[in-house]
Amino acid sequence: MQSQTKGFLFATLGSLSAALFFVPYKKALETTDPQTYLLAVYIFGFLFSLVGSVAKKNTIRINKTTLWGALLFATLSVVGNYAIGRSMEGIDPSVTVLITRTQVMMVLFMGWLFLREEMVKFLIPGALTAFLGFFLMSYNDSVQLGGELVFYMWALAAAFCFGISQVILKSIIHQIEPVTLNFLRLLMGCVFIALIPGVMTEIQSIGADIWCYAAASAFFGPLISRLAYMYSVRYIPVSQSTLFIMLSPVFTAMLSWGLLGLFPTVQQMVGGAIVMLGILMPVLYLLRGKEKKTEAS
Repeated sequence: MQSQTKGFLFATLGSLSAALFFVPYKKALETTDPQTYLLAVYIFGFLFSLVGSVAKKNTIRINKTTLWGALLFATLSVVGNYAIGRSMEGIDPSVTVLITRTQVMMVLFMGWLFLREEMVKFLIPGALTAFLGFFLMSYNDSVQLGGELVFYMWALAAAFCFGISQVILKSIIHQIEPVTLNFLRLLMGCVFIALIPGVMTEIQSIGADIWCYAAASAFFGPLISRLAYMYSVRYIPVSQSTLFIMLSPVFTAMLSWGLLGLFPTVQQMVGGAIVMLGILMPVLYLLRGKEKKTEAS
């Protein structure tokens, strides 16, 4: 299998797993505080990653790059999630989520500027098309742009945190072992979240059902999704890998329909189709280019 194809498959797996993360997440938040649930998810994520690291003991490489990378990712993740929370205090959550998806365009630019990645044909048009589809999936007639500018800035700050973490990952991916980096990131994240006042008290009172939801979320989110994205950037540019993030809401809508009985609207289905079209544009172009090179050789 060609390296580029592996990268696309890992990126798709990452998006699907991220969508699976939200199914138990939605159920748990009906009765649980988000920060408390997030700590439970991080705890399970750390345990799962630790088991994976032990299983791959012959490839563990804890070096300065891994430690600094884990610290940066943990910090950016906590700050990004904090920024999302602050943003949603003043503007509609759907608007916040839409703004955070601008991380895709940020990564395209930063990948070109700092990593000297090539802006392949159809990449930017594909990203804009996918963003348009995501907007259509998120749009609601009852949502109005309101609130102070600072709340929009918080959402942009979150997008920047998530975007810069992808660029940093690409710059160090060949110097670290993804499984090791992930469990260190989750350990540090556990410590950061536990320091939030009241979280440690609340987590002691959650029931077995919430712990089960947290285990499922941790398996699909911090473990499978994060590792899949990490491995994808070993094979393809970060600008291409990040584009697949747009697939997550499409998979989420499909899973919510199949598992939770929440049937998507016509608008959501059309938006999802546009998202997939936007992602397919550069992917098909790149795959066709590979085929022509193979035939020529």
